[in-house]
Amino acid sequence: MNMQNRNLSEILRMSLMEMALVGLAFLVALTGCSHSSHGEVKERQAGDTLYTREAAMAVYDQNPERALLIIDSAVIVGNIEEDLASMLRAYVYSHTLVGPRMDTAWQICEALMESDFVENPGHRQNVLDMLVYITRKQRNYEQCLRWATEKADFCRQQGEETEALRTEAEIGVILSKLGEEEKGLAKLSGVIANLDGQRHVDEMDACVIALKRKIQVLQDLGREEEVIPLACHVIEVVDDYHQHRSEFTNNSYRLSNDEEETEHYCEFYISQAHGYLARAFAEVGEMDSSKHHLSLFEKSEFGRSLEGRKMIAPTWCKLGYYGKMLATYNELTEQMGADTLNFDYLEILQVRAEAAKALGNPYAAVDYLQRYVKLGYYLNDLINKSHAYEYAVRYHLQEERLNTERVEAAKKRNGLIALSLGIIVLIVSAFVIFMKRQLDDIRRKNAVLAKEIADRIEYEEKYLAAVEKQTEKQKEDEAMVADPSTLADSELFEYIRHIILEENLHLNPLFDRQQLIDRLHLSKDRIGAAFAQGSEYRSLKNFLNEIRLQHSTKLLAENPEMSINEVAAASGFASYVVFARNFKQRFAITPTEFRERGNGVFVPESDE
Repeated sequence: MNMQNRNLSEILRMSLMEMALVGLAFLVALTGCSHSSHGEVKERQAGDTLYTREAAMAVYDQNPERALLIIDSAVIVGNIEEDLASMLRAYVYSHTLVGPRMDTAWQICEALMESDFVENPGHRQNVLDMLVYITRKQRNYEQCLRWATEKADFCRQQGEETEALRTEAEIGVILSKLGEEEKGLAKLSGVIANLDGQRHVDEMDACVIALKRKIQVLQDLGREEEVIPLACHVIEVVDDYHQHRSEFTNNSYRLSNDEEETEHYCEFYISQAHGYLARAFAEVGEMDSSKHHLSLFEKSEFGRSLEGRKMIAPTWCKLGYYGKMLATYNELTEQMGADTLNFDYLEILQVRAEAAKALGNPYAAVDYLQRYVKLGYYLNDLINKSHAYEYAVRYHLQEERLNTERVEAAKKRNGLIALSLGIIVLIVSAFVIFMKRQLDDIRRKNAVLAKEIADRIEYEEKYLAAVEKQTEKQKEDEAMVADPSTLADSELFEYIRHIILEENLHLNPLFDRQQLIDRLHLSKDRIGAAFAQGSEYRSLKNFLNEIRLQHSTKLLAENPEMSINEVAAASGFASYVVFARNFKQRFAITPTEFRERGNGVFVPESDE
């Protein structure tokens, strides 16, 4: 009871501290400004803050309180949305491995599963991942099976077959925890068969994880002799990847192509496999083989780590290396501090009892066993209470659902009675409305028909007028074409200008003065005079360049899907380089800058 009171006081103290820190961050966010060295006020930008998702995730494992403060502050300054913040808080809570916070993380995740937040497939998969992790850590295997099954189905709907198989490996472990060992082992064997031998990094990694899951189930069942071929297979798979990396397609989000990361990955899993083999051979009595694999394990980086020594401690005990085992457990106990109400400490008590008995200290062995039994009862009682609370909540929800259904059923009966009484009135009203609409439709159709007739007559009149006007224009053009050499310079320019624009000759990069000479049978001097003396342009080339540039400004403004190269070609320029140079000379900006300004139709500067 004293321990529970201390835990409650600690939680309240940390909550108050979080509230104070968040309040401070809120006040800072409200000021929204910083002072320069000259006393000027500078507006704070959202990107200036250190309160980001990445910052929180960088410290959550060492300093969860700091991570939670960063998340709350990031919401205040607008860097992340509240739903995403809730998911991040749940992640931090779930990885602190503290009972009340694990419950809070569970509640947050279940609320998110009922919200629009999980309409995003990535968010949904992340929340399902946390629910599987939380329920497994709390040993609520019924709920863990529920969420793992939902996650596997969802992954398949998204086309992520490998991720679905990873989750099915978890389901195999869960089934064994629920007493369906053979069904769970069969599930794991099926996953391994689907993944084994594939030359893809993600499938290889998932296969290794599935092999490890099956080894752990067999260890729990005491079937150590079956562990040996599986651990050897882990070494074969990882070593094959290590030796033939170039043959594997890297489609994994878990492992990059970095050489150092790959070496660490292979060394880690091979060392774990040696640890499994050391334990298995010790359990079946082959001590020499056990010591051989133990030596390989202890030489690895993982074997020297605290997590690795925790894994191999029971094997040390079996082989009589009690000093190494007790030193590791002392370090683990010191790291736990006052938080020893967990299954890891329960396992430590059990192995300590075995070691004390083997060392001839029966009193210490009995003391450890008594503490082991008491802690086991306490933890099992917590699990049962958690399950009972969960079932009570579900029962209450079911009762509310049934009451709601009864109320809805009564409403439906009353509605059917009212509907029966009003059905005759509705039929008569519907008939009257139908007849009225029929008459309205007839009137509307007549009005539309009359308008169509009037529009047709008006169109025919406009068409005839346009044809007559076009005929007159053609006659004028023919008169001009009869002998263009007789035209004055300004008239000849207008005639040439009309031909070029009417036939879009300027959009052809190959069109030049020679083609105009061949067509009009005029000398180059005569054509040159038409432009130099009869227009504001110095030459035909100058005129073509101007109207091509004008055409390009319309394409840039009205066709954002066209590339600059496409605009150059469509405007009659022989190359992008020529177009860009002329555009810059004419308008003092590049085509790209023109488009980015979004000016619509650009008004060019004078040639003068």
